[in-house]
Amino acid sequence: MEENRKIQTPYNPAFEDFIKENSGRGSLKVQVSTASETFPVKGVTVEIVLDYKGDRYLLYKDVTDSSGIVDKIALPARPHGDSQTPETAESCEVEYLVSAFSPGFEAVTDSPVIIHDRTETILPIALCPENGADC
Repeated sequence: MEENRKIQTPYNPAFEDFIKENSGRGSLKVQVSTASETFPVKGVTVEIVLDYKGDRYLLYKDVTDSSGIVDKIALPARPHGDSQTPETAESCEVEYLVSAFSPGFEAVTDSPVIIHDRTETILPIALCPENGADC
């Protein structure tokens, strides 16, 4: 992540173009765990950002529940019909960047995830302890 770029708010007028282009909605569920995905991690801060036309927009920030999950995160996506032909399918992917932070664990930053209209995407994130123990 480029530290010198300011995080923009989605209420920025320039963001309206993105909303118009991506009138569909998909959802994201993030599952955070450790120890080879054996144990869920509660209280992890999860952030979702979008890089759009050179700016970063923070769209979501929350903490995981006791199951290591944040879910039902609605995100803009290209309309379903746009992905139905080979000519348009590739340009229909909207990529978001997910980061996870928790004391005692190494941060996971800018993990990419693609969101599709009318589809729930599940993103597993494995945290590694800062002490160098196995993930």
